[in-house]
Amino acid sequence: MNRSFEQVRFLALASALVFALGVSGPGTAQDIPTADPDVAATVEHVLTAAQHPDLKWPDIPYMAPVLKAAYEAEPDRLLWFDGTTPSPLVTRAIGTVGAAGVHGLDPADYDAGWLSEQWALFHSGAAVSGPDRALFDLGLSVAVVRLLAAVHLGRVDPATLHWGYDVTPKVLNLRAKLREVRDGKGVDAALAELEPPFAHYARARRALAVYKELADHEPEAVPALPEGRGKIESGDAWAGVPRLAARLQAFGDLSAEDAAAGGGTADDGTPLYAGPLVEAVKHFQWRHGLDQDGVIGKGTLAALNVPASHRVHQIELAMERMRWLPEITGQPTVFVNVPLFRLWATDPASGEEPLRMNVIVGRSLRSSTPIFVEEMEYVVLRPYWNIPYSIASRESVPRARKDPSYLEEHDMEIVATGGPGAQTYPPTEENLDHVLAGTLRIRQRPGPKNALGLAKFIFPNASNIYMHGTPAQELFSRTRRDFSHGCIRVENPAALAEWVLRDQPEWTLEKIEAAMQGETPTRVDLSEPLMVVLFYDTVHVNSEGVVFFVDDIYHHDEKLAAALAGGYPYPRKQS
Repeated sequence: MNRSFEQVRFLALASALVFALGVSGPGTAQDIPTADPDVAATVEHVLTAAQHPDLKWPDIPYMAPVLKAAYEAEPDRLLWFDGTTPSPLVTRAIGTVGAAGVHGLDPADYDAGWLSEQWALFHSGAAVSGPDRALFDLGLSVAVVRLLAAVHLGRVDPATLHWGYDVTPKVLNLRAKLREVRDGKGVDAALAELEPPFAHYARARRALAVYKELADHEPEAVPALPEGRGKIESGDAWAGVPRLAARLQAFGDLSAEDAAAGGGTADDGTPLYAGPLVEAVKHFQWRHGLDQDGVIGKGTLAALNVPASHRVHQIELAMERMRWLPEITGQPTVFVNVPLFRLWATDPASGEEPLRMNVIVGRSLRSSTPIFVEEMEYVVLRPYWNIPYSIASRESVPRARKDPSYLEEHDMEIVATGGPGAQTYPPTEENLDHVLAGTLRIRQRPGPKNALGLAKFIFPNASNIYMHGTPAQELFSRTRRDFSHGCIRVENPAALAEWVLRDQPEWTLEKIEAAMQGETPTRVDLSEPLMVVLFYDTVHVNSEGVVFFVDDIYHHDEKLAAALAGGYPYPRKQS
């Protein structure tokens, strides 16, 4: 239960009386002659209760030990004052807290308004009591510590959302950082050091500023389609064209020159949807994961009218998730953004992305691709597909019972082990029963029908998820590509194999392609494990500065937004 300001002041004064009577125990404020008893008692009470009565989120259980150690090291039990004289860094610190929005954070969560009001009161010449000064000092410290941790680690523990990310290796000595800030570094400089070092984060932060500005000056929504018309096509006359052009220009899909030129008018003076407007809509559709046909239908119209404030929120959620990423700036990495259906490789030496390709991910309803970080260890060229029991029992066995030729037509066989020379068994009812019992298994032979294509990329994990090729190349032309059972199908497995084996010169592209067409599977171990990051952002800013927004196919945005709405202290995974 929150205690009122007056209750804290009363407890502080009562404790101060104990100090004055000289009956306090060892290690309390009477041992430090420069400490104001009122100040020391207030600090002690707030940190022992792990609750600050004047903050938006008053409970501070996780940071109380950090602050307690920091404040006990101060002779006057204050960090931001020397007795009654404030540090010259206070104004700068409050300003940085008030600018938390540039980091995708809400300044109100860090009590920016309250801190500013209290600071103005101190400067007004009004009498400030010891408890008031202590509560302000503690409030500023709580804001700074929360802000430092939020920018470096994120606020929500991804494990509580069932993500396979572990943020615990990202060590952050908050007590030391707080002292650095107080001793002259400043909160702004500390935040610059602690924010994620990834280019994607810096791009998202720039995009956030753009969309916040847009949200403050957003053009009117594009009007609904005329009654009885399901779409607007190139050459159609439509009264909604001016608003369409204004939004496309604001979003950066239409240049000012093309907006001024427009698409002409019909005989009755109605604007035409034509010319550069159609090309601008195609560009907008490309950025939003829509079919790039230039036709304004229900989906395109809905995307056009998504408020800029919602896009701001999407970017803020993306920045939060980027803070969960491990510190991987020094090693090559393969990233897969699941809702974007896109893979790219990074080169730490140049900072470039030498490889990009489309991917197919797990179905959104029942076979979603899990999100985790692991290390790729080897590649198998021309692999078998050992069909998982869940798929075999749900799909393969029922189809084989219905059609005895099903397994052979799909290059499948029943075996007891996964080795290349394993004994095969006929698809009898008895053997299919053994498959369901788990004593036999079904696998698909290597070749053009194999569901894994001609290569698979293994990064051992508890979910048995890996990357692989596919014979169904036509699916990569779709804009939405969640078709798999959970694994990640890559558009160009040969190019990916060439890149992951780039430091093994004997594995040229020609040799890789020859092995893909060989007689038996070939396993190639990587000389060094390669980091693989599966992540989920509905916003992506590419290296050219183009901002993409895509659908929240697994509802991870919704779940994170709900967790953030709960405020501090955010839940943590129990160890």
